[in-house]
Amino acid sequence: MFTKRFNFMTVGGIHIGIDLSWLFIAILLSWTLAIGHFPFAYPGHSAGVYWVMGVTGMLGLFVCIVLHELGHAFVAKHYKLPISQITLFLFGGVAELKKEPESPKVELFVALGGPIVTLVLAALLFVSTYFGTVWHWHFMILGVTSYLATINFLILIFNLIPAFPLDGGRILRALLWKAKDNLAWATKITTRLGSAFGFFLLFFGLFSFITGNLLGGMWLVILGLFLQRAASASRMQFYVGKELKGEKVAKFMTSSVESVSPNMTISELLKEHFYRSHHHLYPVVDGEKLLGYISLSEIKQAPLDQWNSTFVKDLLVPLSECAIVSPQTTALEALNLMQEAEGHPTLLVVEGSKLVGLLTSQDLFRLIALKIELEDESKK
Repeated sequence: MFTKRFNFMTVGGIHIGIDLSWLFIAILLSWTLAIGHFPFAYPGHSAGVYWVMGVTGMLGLFVCIVLHELGHAFVAKHYKLPISQITLFLFGGVAELKKEPESPKVELFVALGGPIVTLVLAALLFVSTYFGTVWHWHFMILGVTSYLATINFLILIFNLIPAFPLDGGRILRALLWKAKDNLAWATKITTRLGSAFGFFLLFFGLFSFITGNLLGGMWLVILGLFLQRAASASRMQFYVGKELKGEKVAKFMTSSVESVSPNMTISELLKEHFYRSHHHLYPVVDGEKLLGYISLSEIKQAPLDQWNSTFVKDLLVPLSECAIVSPQTTALEALNLMQEAEGHPTLLVVEGSKLVGLLTSQDLFRLIALKIELEDESKK
């Protein structure tokens, strides 16, 4: 679901990071508040004042979203659900669970954790704004607290819409799961509602844009596109967890691996392997000893005019820096390793000290994608 992620803090053992898409929203939201909302609500002040209020409002919303996701995360930890991280992205944040809840009750309580935090924040901010007005706080403070109180209330209402992956969709999934004792069915229904709701927002946004509401239409189009993508990704994530549960790496890995010698020049490597087989990575083996791997990323480090005199052993990624699993590692563990170890889309599968295969995310997803396609076709 995410692009590039940057960690910036850890709370209660939970890593919190920012997706690059949040930076786009931070700039757009600050601009919207500074140009539109605050000048309309508090006319007669300088642009600098509005920009200070706009950036402060954006940062305040950032804190509220982090607290919302921590609400989910701490409830999940209470029920012994492992949390890999919290990521702030395009339209909010997500506490990433390493596995699905094991009962409708746990799913319901985890889903409610975030909205309860947001409800408390909205109430506190409304009370602060009320007493701030009575006590004559500076209008800049009142403007920001009033905005944050309102936006938290709107986020609460929007987030409770029963469309997955919104919290309302997760609550509905828990209720449907409880009713039919079928998590797969509940996931399918709620993710389809999520896709349909995203399409509605997209259509309404385009209509608003055409009829002159450019800013509102743009926000709705972006949100609609995001929800459609998120619903599809959430369904895929569920199938991944379902199909990979208990499975071993040996079932998915590519066992016929083409390795290369550390004593080849880069020119020989390209001519005999990369240009012929079109693989993106090759393990480097000396006899039967695995030394590491080499990929196009490493080759690009060598100037073109030195390819005839540069050897594979000069550029390879050593074994100590490689992502390694055994054939008996569970497929879910391997997938988590790929997600956590940035720059390792391929895992080396090693038994003892011997290379026995390679594993990519495509290897893991191929079966799941086929099952989803067959299920969808059978419903027509």
